[in-house]
Amino acid sequence: MKISIVMPSFNQARYVEAAIQSVLSQQYDDLEILFVDGGSTDGTMEIVEKYRDRLAYCVSEPDKGQSDALHKGFSRAKGEVLSWLNTDDLLLPGALKQVERSFSERPQQSWLLGNVVWIDAEDRILRCWRGEGYTPGWMKLGLFAAGGPSGFFKKELYERIGGLNLNLHYQMDTELWWRFAMAGERFHRLDGYTWALRLHEEAKVSGHMFADSNDEKQKKVTLEKRREREHVLEITSEFRMKRPIAKSLFSGARKLTSPAYIHGMIDHFRWRGKDLKSINE
Repeated sequence: MKISIVMPSFNQARYVEAAIQSVLSQQYDDLEILFVDGGSTDGTMEIVEKYRDRLAYCVSEPDKGQSDALHKGFSRAKGEVLSWLNTDDLLLPGALKQVERSFSERPQQSWLLGNVVWIDAEDRILRCWRGEGYTPGWMKLGLFAAGGPSGFFKKELYERIGGLNLNLHYQMDTELWWRFAMAGERFHRLDGYTWALRLHEEAKVSGHMFADSNDEKQKKVTLEKRREREHVLEITSEFRMKRPIAKSLFSGARKLTSPAYIHGMIDHFRWRGKDLKSINE
């Protein structure tokens, strides 16, 4: 089963080598990496050059953002299964073996979701999180959790629902998952951790955590994120049931009834503050 990993990149020289190595070290032979850089100027491509002969596709040119970069990669991907990895994040050991095993055991399955570890710039664990499996009721209430690059999906499904929305820059993954669900696809939740999300000052999504709330750039980002969230709510409004009581009550009930969530909390207290390598020891 060929798996295609698209790596969208822009000015991540500090982290890019670790990201590439995290994919190459998967010990999975039927793999291709498509590296799509937006024209980095910080030395990223000088680092990537060392690995060019192991990349199925590699380009560095101006683009329209992450969604555009992912679209370029997915359009060229030859794998039956697709996913992506941002170049400041990490694919965790054994992730692709988990994916292959799950799809082999469930040949009719088209969509998998993994679990996530948050890390800092020095690979220290900040948080562990495990999501629940597919439950129609929670989905209908608009309650399901999925991180971006923790998702693995069949290329046929991706093409059938029309691919990523290129007009979105922050919620493109969330919208993609919802369109899978609205097309009648049920995800299967993997048991292990597949993805390490790195929180740092220059990160596209988490950068606001380190910025001054009065920063004009962050104000624009906040407005754009809000606009995109409203878009997702709008397109899913017919699919989701109207909630008669507070979302927080439903969310709390979901956590209390989710063995996976509780498992993640135990992992969190066990590994918080430790090096990421601890999670596989």
